[in-house]
Amino acid sequence: MKAENETAHMRKVHPNARFEPRTQEKSRERRSPLYLTSRTKKAIFAVLVVVVFLVAGTMLLQSSQKGRPIDTTATAVYVSMSGFDPTTITVKAGTPLKIDLINRDNQYHTDGGGWHNFAMEAFAMNITVEPLGQKVFSVPTGTPGSYTWYCDICCGGKDNPSMVGTIRIVS
Repeated sequence: MKAENETAHMRKVHPNARFEPRTQEKSRERRSPLYLTSRTKKAIFAVLVVVVFLVAGTMLLQSSQKGRPIDTTATAVYVSMSGFDPTTITVKAGTPLKIDLINRDNQYHTDGGGWHNFAMEAFAMNITVEPLGQKVFSVPTGTPGSYTWYCDICCGGKDNPSMVGTIRIVS
């Protein structure tokens, strides 16, 4: 509310200051077009937080999908520098056996760059899988017996006890 003697008072108290009395038009300050109120800033911050959580959730979901078998009818065999899992597969003779070899190591592994293979001399097999990759392949099951597989890229081959597995074909 404007005092009636505001102009006189201001000139008396501040004689050297320029003073223009307020008018109705000038009483409201004009804000720059980029002025953000605290409410607007809070809303923008909330939207950014939601976007960050959505992106992080999407990335987490995608990374968790990497180790899942691409063929659900195949037997999943996981391989990493700590070994194969499982190390033994048992199947009846003549029953089709598909293996989904899933590499859990990434390309930054210091020994061999994360590459692994599934080598089986009995069937002249040498299946190589790239870091964080998968390969589905079939193993012949016509002849009963116990057959050894191993990783021979960087893991020490047959001499490394954790990088060896067995397929048992029973009649």
